[in-house]
Amino acid sequence: WLIVIATLLMGCPIGAPAPTATPVPTNTPVPPTNTPVPTDTPVPTDTPLPTPTPGPIVIDDDFSADNGRFTCENCVVADGKLTIGPFQMVDSYTPFLAICEECGSFKNYKMSVDTWYESGNSQFGWGLLARQDEKFTYLLAATSWQVYNLFSFDRSTETRGGRGYKSLLGGWSKGGLSAGRQVNNLEIVMQGSSMSIAINGTVIRNIDLPSGSGKVGLWVGNWETSANFDNFHFEEIR
Repeated sequence: WLIVIATLLMGCPIGAPAPTATPVPTNTPVPPTNTPVPTDTPVPTDTPLPTPTPGPIVIDDDFSADNGRFTCENCVVADGKLTIGPFQMVDSYTPFLAICEECGSFKNYKMSVDTWYESGNSQFGWGLLARQDEKFTYLLAATSWQVYNLFSFDRSTETRGGRGYKSLLGGWSKGGLSAGRQVNNLEIVMQGSSMSIAINGTVIRNIDLPSGSGKVGLWVGNWETSANFDNFHFEEIR
């Protein structure tokens, strides 16, 4: 029995095997991230203001100075007035115009002026250029004889002696004008195809014209005619 026990003891290892240590997990290296660069705080922009709608054109001229507002071959601004004419003699009846370039071209407007006779033959009068378009020129005429008229002038006759006047009132009319060299105020109001005519503050005639727009201003009707103008007013109507 002793031999058997010894043999068994020799075949068995002495002591239990030592346990292996559990490996400690290693930290996974985290790649470094770039530090973000701070951005500038955007500067607040001003709220855009609405663009104002341009108001109606209003022009007043007392002719205290020559501002070049009226284009005219023979216009003189002096002593607080505009004098148109006389002109060099021509064999033509084409009217002599002083156009208000700043007044533009509108269908609806109000225009007035103080005016008086200076000298010369006033056969066709002088006054307000109501409209000049491509075909016709419309003219409100006053005279020193206390009669007035409204003409259409056919521009196609300008190269044929200018005999293109046509009265839109059926002839010269009497009413409201002061005689001789006294000052008269002429006023026209255009709205669509309707024109009202006032002399010295009193509406004396309403008439229909072909609707349209064109240049406006002042005029005299003969190369001999000289007339004065003051306190011009133009106002666009909306």
